[in-house]
Amino acid sequence: MSRLVALVCLPPALALAVAAPGQRPAASTATGVYSEAQAAQGAMLYKDACAACHGETLAGTYEIPALTGRFLRNWSNGSVGTLFDYIGRAMPQMAPGSLTPEDNARIVAYLLKANGMPAGAQPLPADQGALDRIAFAPR
Repeated sequence: MSRLVALVCLPPALALAVAAPGQRPAASTATGVYSEAQAAQGAMLYKDACAACHGETLAGTYEIPALTGRFLRNWSNGSVGTLFDYIGRAMPQMAPGSLTPEDNARIVAYLLKANGMPAGAQPLPADQGALDRIAFAPR
């Protein structure tokens, strides 16, 4: 079976894991790359780890950026992996790197949902390589 046919037969999350380096992104945020359950878990984590700075409604403050609106334009046309990496290294501000990769993926799923990106059947992977192959597409 050819590599292309094999990728088409796999669920999206698995297809991401086996896409060859240098290929076009295997998916985009416009196609549903997280699950509703994962985004709900991310919302709870957001309240505990992020809301103190970014606000309960993701609106930010004078000093802290909002995680909607301009946020979407700032991250669009890159990869979800770039956002995931940034959150993993720099957030939460008072304890950078303290969240697990799975928790960071849950928070990213929540941010995608909050910015109007559709949910899919599979959760967003917590693997940097797989996330690098998911395009952060503008709405």
